[in-house]
Amino acid sequence: MLENIKSHFDDFTFHAKVMPVLVLFLPVLVLGVYNGILLDKVVENLVLLSIVIIFLTFTSKVGRELGKTAEEKMYTDLGQKPTTILLRYSDDTIDVVTKTRYHKALNEFVPELKLPLNKKDEKKSTDSMYASAINSLRIYANSNRDKEPRVYQELKEYNFWRNLYGVKSLALVVYICLGIREIVLVEEFNIKHIFSTPYPHYIALIIMSVSIIFLCCFVNKKTVKRKAFDYAKALIEVSEGLG
Repeated sequence: MLENIKSHFDDFTFHAKVMPVLVLFLPVLVLGVYNGILLDKVVENLVLLSIVIIFLTFTSKVGRELGKTAEEKMYTDLGQKPTTILLRYSDDTIDVVTKTRYHKALNEFVPELKLPLNKKDEKKSTDSMYASAINSLRIYANSNRDKEPRVYQELKEYNFWRNLYGVKSLALVVYICLGIREIVLVEEFNIKHIFSTPYPHYIALIIMSVSIIFLCCFVNKKTVKRKAFDYAKALIEVSEGLG
């Protein structure tokens, strides 16, 4: 079924926009299978597949918008985009010698640019030149995906985690509601039985609880920020091969 769904989307859309929704939808799908809602013959049904594709298309767009909102908040917290921060001499993520080499390469790649070659020539207004340089670099990398595969992979990775984080709050609401539903439906609910005899009455509650823990521990601002800088660094390193 996954291959059938994947065939309806291009590579970037599937990995960066649809996969976050699939990851969040998985616990609900598992719960549905556990409760016997989905049968093999139903899963393979063309009508159901069409419904799933429509759902994923709509939800992926919502996830992207929520992801973009989270991205803008991250940029505000950082004070600037990660690419601009890494190009600044005030940031030491990339060493000075390498950074100067990148600046020289970008100046040659975009003749109208005059990126500073040392820290003392760097001004606040220089950020606009860094943004212009990155735009040119991004266009080049996107047009040469075969030549720069790492940039494309990092871009997909970043968008996946950004969009996953964007829909985190909605997913938590769904998981919590389903968890509460399971607690209400279990007769003579007993916390001890969750650990001593989880099957069959508490499996659904356990699935929802594990999903909540996963989202809270692994899908956070820190992860999105790290992925953003990984992509930024990969994009800037393209400067090395421009000459």
